[in-house]
Amino acid sequence: MGIHAKEFSYESWEYAVDTASAAVDTSSAVVDTASATDSCLFFPVGPDARAPFEKLPVEIYDQIFAHLIPQQPPSGYQKRNADLSALLKTSRTLYAATLFTIFQNALFPTSPVYTKFLDQITNHPVLGSMVRRMDFSQYTSVGLGRTGRMNMEMQHLTARTLTLGLRSACNLREFLAQEALGPDINAQVIEQLFFNVPLLEAVDFCGASASKFKEAFTEVLHPWNPRLPQTFSLQRLSLHECTTLPTTVFAALLPRLPNLSHLDLSHTQVTDSALSAIPASANITHLSLSKCARLVGPDVVNFLLHHPAVRNLKVLNLHYDASRYRLLSATDVQDLLPNLPSSLVSLNVTGASITSDHLPLILPLVSRLEELSLGHTELTIEDINAIFAPRCNSTLQYLDLTGIAAVTPNSLHFTTNAILTHATGLRVLELSEKTVAGCAKLHATKTNGWVERSYGRRSWLVRDSTSDDAQINDERDWKMGSSKWGCRKIACNQGEVGGIYAYYGHGK
Repeated sequence: MGIHAKEFSYESWEYAVDTASAAVDTSSAVVDTASATDSCLFFPVGPDARAPFEKLPVEIYDQIFAHLIPQQPPSGYQKRNADLSALLKTSRTLYAATLFTIFQNALFPTSPVYTKFLDQITNHPVLGSMVRRMDFSQYTSVGLGRTGRMNMEMQHLTARTLTLGLRSACNLREFLAQEALGPDINAQVIEQLFFNVPLLEAVDFCGASASKFKEAFTEVLHPWNPRLPQTFSLQRLSLHECTTLPTTVFAALLPRLPNLSHLDLSHTQVTDSALSAIPASANITHLSLSKCARLVGPDVVNFLLHHPAVRNLKVLNLHYDASRYRLLSATDVQDLLPNLPSSLVSLNVTGASITSDHLPLILPLVSRLEELSLGHTELTIEDINAIFAPRCNSTLQYLDLTGIAAVTPNSLHFTTNAILTHATGLRVLELSEKTVAGCAKLHATKTNGWVERSYGRRSWLVRDSTSDDAQINDERDWKMGSSKWGCRKIACNQGEVGGIYAYYGHGK
């Protein structure tokens, strides 16, 4: 039984943990609480007096209950747990199945929520064995009417309690943290997470840069730490915007990831030598090396073209701010673009030294890419319009043209084969906020089926949008369950991008 793509409502989980003792006290409803696995749940024993629906295979319950899990955590006084709460009260069989659905994806919007969760999984180990994901992507202590000192004194979520939770979640697969959790991560947490969670597949520390977080990583994940295992079981790793981690962390961690498939090192101090030390057995399909100032263009190109671990790339993010550091020179672009793997569907080369001379290298790509980011390059509007010429058979759904001097509201609307009127297959066009506003003033958007959208520092024109959602688009398997385009953060879990992850992925 796999991890659900949707997050459950905390309100329904809160009801479940309040009544969780029933799952343990009524022992007839539990077959073997010590051997909880993905492939079995705990159903009544004895005479089979269950209704036909209660005799369905466990996998069927998993598929059905996944549709009852709300997409977003509850806000205000709105109740969104009616279906799951009703199931908990239906029968012992459905209670057990629903309990597993609720506990396997544990979402923690605030520290008191975590305290209640920890009490339950500590007192009832069977509940801890159900946990597959610990998700702190929505976590915050802001807005609770407390000062920072009060939060520290209450001791709801600390390094100690976090370590206890990891010990109890013996079957944990995914640990999703972020910058707000950074001050609560110490060496004990890192040791427990990396050394003592044998089934761990995904770790995300998006934006964490607190001094305690840095010290913990530096102490535990050091090349000369004698306790370091030969390999880690991790498949998906995100250290997105973990700017304070020293190079020693990457030198110790990356060579020990033989099963790596998703890697996000955006805005970190990773080095070329650490990248080259990734085991050849890794099969990286999603890779982000955005804004890594210690990387050198020729070495990155050599890594991408010759390392066995990146032969099947689907998503590649090399987004750089050209005003600060340009990774790819014109020569690097010349070497890289013609030799990218055929599996690639999303490419971000914003900030690369790309001119009209490189157009013949770009055109073959647009017949297989679905996402392409060419921001802050030196292309002309004629180059861009040529991408959508009939002979190119463009499959692009998303195109980023932010910061290109030739891209103006007039050029987007009035030139020959202009994008706003002729690029029929394009779904999302990312532009600067000023350009999007200018297109709206020209009435060049709504008349051609486009609407303006913005979030954080980014702005888009979205085709045929009929709701308030920023980007209504198709899901793709390589987007890890998300429906949105142009995400600059590699997802480590299946599901729509939310919380602080949405800001880092779509707002920055």
